[in-house]
Amino acid sequence: MHAQLPLALPANVWQNTLVVNKKVYSFLLNTYGRHAGIWFGVVAEVIRTLLQRVVVTIIVAQLAADLANHNLVNAQQHVLWFLAAYCSGALIGAVGDLVAVFAENHTYEKLGLAFYKKITGKDMAFYRDHQTGYLVSLFRQHLDGLMFLNRLIRGDVVRMIISLLAPVVVLFFAGPALGFVALAIIIVQAIYITWASTKATKYRELAHEIYRRVTGIVSDHITNIVAFKSGGREAEAVTTLDELQAKETQTFWLRRKVSVFLDLPRELATAIGVAAAFFVVVNGVQTRGSSVALIILTITYMFQIIRSISDLPNLVLQMDDQVTKIYPTLAYLTNDSETVRDPAKSKKLTITKGTITLRHVDFSYPAQQRSEQIAVFNDLNITIPGGQHVGIVGLSGAGKSTLTSLLLRFDDVTDGSITIDGTDVRHVTQANLHQQIAYVPQEPLLFHATVRENIAMFNANVTEQKIIAAATAAHAHDFIQTLPQGYETMVGERGVKLSGGQKQRVVIARAILKNAPIMILDEATSALDTESEKIIQQALPTIIGKHTAIVIAHRLSTLAGLDRILVMHDGKIIEDGTHQQLLDLKGRYFRLWQKQIHKN
Repeated sequence: MHAQLPLALPANVWQNTLVVNKKVYSFLLNTYGRHAGIWFGVVAEVIRTLLQRVVVTIIVAQLAADLANHNLVNAQQHVLWFLAAYCSGALIGAVGDLVAVFAENHTYEKLGLAFYKKITGKDMAFYRDHQTGYLVSLFRQHLDGLMFLNRLIRGDVVRMIISLLAPVVVLFFAGPALGFVALAIIIVQAIYITWASTKATKYRELAHEIYRRVTGIVSDHITNIVAFKSGGREAEAVTTLDELQAKETQTFWLRRKVSVFLDLPRELATAIGVAAAFFVVVNGVQTRGSSVALIILTITYMFQIIRSISDLPNLVLQMDDQVTKIYPTLAYLTNDSETVRDPAKSKKLTITKGTITLRHVDFSYPAQQRSEQIAVFNDLNITIPGGQHVGIVGLSGAGKSTLTSLLLRFDDVTDGSITIDGTDVRHVTQANLHQQIAYVPQEPLLFHATVRENIAMFNANVTEQKIIAAATAAHAHDFIQTLPQGYETMVGERGVKLSGGQKQRVVIARAILKNAPIMILDEATSALDTESEKIIQQALPTIIGKHTAIVIAHRLSTLAGLDRILVMHDGKIIEDGTHQQLLDLKGRYFRLWQKQIHKN
């Protein structure tokens, strides 16, 4: 299902960390960094921090010196300067924050849409290899991680840089020795903290991967709750989940233990550096009689540096957390090998006849390990004239559903072409193609919405009369009227409140209402009871009307009245003709028919 994370990182973890950070921050710069509003917020934050953490500190030091010298007039002026500087910083910061948040929200929306399009644009093989909950977790971590990382940089990182570097500059002017001591403290701490953060990388990656897997498992069980409960394996599932969460808890503990052991040397080094700065001040008082303002300024800035350095590991940790959340999603955004893409210059598919032609079609899909390809079709050729009703029959694995998947471009052909009225389906947008095809899948798929909304899912402005007419044609109107709120009844997630036959008839009604030139019914009667199936079989000519229709069915009686029947075996068409012609041929279709007749 999912590639397992290695329990130990490779020896070149430092180089890997640099590569990962480069990719993530480059992506951040090319998304959030493209908006002027965010840079406006950065500049505003710089000004606010300079005013409130640098200018204000200098003013307070001068105020203390004025009070020590009993210069009350200057002291009052410095109080007013303090008020002006601090309030100006607050006002500028607030305006910058509002402008930046507006830009961030706009970017968040665009990125969410881009990720959604990328994920939903993948071919069906991609979805066969991934859990729904796992992908949803990736989606949320990607968007929230980028937003949080951007806000960390715009806010905390900007404040951290200024809170560390500005005191160095000021202290250099006040006394070069103090400036050098402060700079040395910051450089040593920055190098150490950056190195130390890599030591917990494997635990961060493992924790986030376990989080995604737990989300995937829980989502999988809830989505398939009936099968889950009926299997009687709840205790085993709880045990599996408990083991994963215990492992997640262990990674948090190991991560914290590493941080604690690495924090102790850092704090000792900080204490030594600050003590050295205080010795410089004490020595200055003894030899030169340093001013009260310089003493207060030094003490204040040193404690500001201590506070900032104490916060730095947590800031780096938060940033690394977001990076490890974001990085896995970049592979999904940048890898197009599994993506069914629209052409750069698309044609408009306008169907006049609805003729479907498959010419020399080859199709294969990767095996589970993706090192080998499993062939389904090899030089498949089919022509379905416009308006013809064609049935497709064959044993499981013959390629029936794969054929419809290629026609709908859920997957792309490996070689050859599929055309509709002479237009290659790869030369039109997927949306344009899907608008021309009404599809009823083997599994009736309903959304968590009302019956009415499910039927009219692809027809936003349809009238009430047309909805009822489609439901009636699908023999769904009668049972819908018996529901608690009729057409306004919520069907639940995946239609859980309806029976299998009821769900299938709602989906058939949706296809009828769509009134597309081409209709595909893939085992559309498989979920119906015998009586409902007979009703749908009798109504089939009305359902498909004059459209070009492809009907896949296991029960041959459903196909008997169609214009033509194709018998598939191992990805090939082995028989082609009407129901009677195939019976007269006494081949595979005849044998299947005889089995079903005798079985009934």
